[in-house]
Amino acid sequence: MKITSKDFYRLGTEKVVQYSLQNDHGMTLNFLTFGARVQQVRLPNRDHFDPNLTIGFITFQDYVEDPGHFGAVIGPVQGESAGLPLDSGRTGWQNYNWAAATEQDADRVAIKFTLALGAGQDGLPGSREIAIVHTLDNQNRWTVDWHIESDTQIRIRPRLNVAFALTGDPAQSVMGQRLRLDAEPVPLPARTLTSEATQATLTAADWALTVTTEAKGLTVDTFADLSEAHYFNGITGAPHAAVGIYPTTPLFTLMPGSAFERRTVFTLHALA
Repeated sequence: MKITSKDFYRLGTEKVVQYSLQNDHGMTLNFLTFGARVQQVRLPNRDHFDPNLTIGFITFQDYVEDPGHFGAVIGPVQGESAGLPLDSGRTGWQNYNWAAATEQDADRVAIKFTLALGAGQDGLPGSREIAIVHTLDNQNRWTVDWHIESDTQIRIRPRLNVAFALTGDPAQSVMGQRLRLDAEPVPLPARTLTSEATQATLTAADWALTVTTEAKGLTVDTFADLSEAHYFNGITGAPHAAVGIYPTTPLFTLMPGSAFERRTVFTLHALA
């Protein structure tokens, strides 16, 4: 198990840092402090092929210009939760450079991203404290724990916007992959599917991904609007190049003194 870090970009007086968590099987999670983004998820297959299994970008400018906020922690986006007008400020949570702290022991490696926002900084009234912890163990389990507090009643819809490309190639379609929701086979949707399931399994030729959430409800998105205009991981993209699987979180009211807590577990395996 190991944790490494390196500078990715300088943003004014701030450094955008890339952190890598790796377990003893070669599973690697790469993060950027900008937007607390998941940049890469890797696990070598039986032929030692080790591509990025998510949608990501090469340069910082790619992330700044990305309208889909791929990999980012998303809360209110440009004030949409409060019905505020669009603006050019750093509203939402995806455009801030988060603080990061790491932790390691014999069985796991972890990184905790935190963001403290003053009144109105994310386009909503009041102040907020957000924390998201990523933990990787030697069973190839990647656990994501959320904690959000607000000193003012707000409406939010938090999400970690990770798009999995289990082909390892953003130019290939994922629509031939097999999806199960609570162990029942389900066709991949042409666009978006919302279910009451608490577990989803996506199986491709070389990798299988299982997503488990504590609360009932998972959404599956196949990103039909992706096209050759997108340039992921240095490769021209295609429609249905990835699958997003995330807890279904409707717009909800967060009250002062009542923290939002949520855990999601991703388990990745290379197939023999």
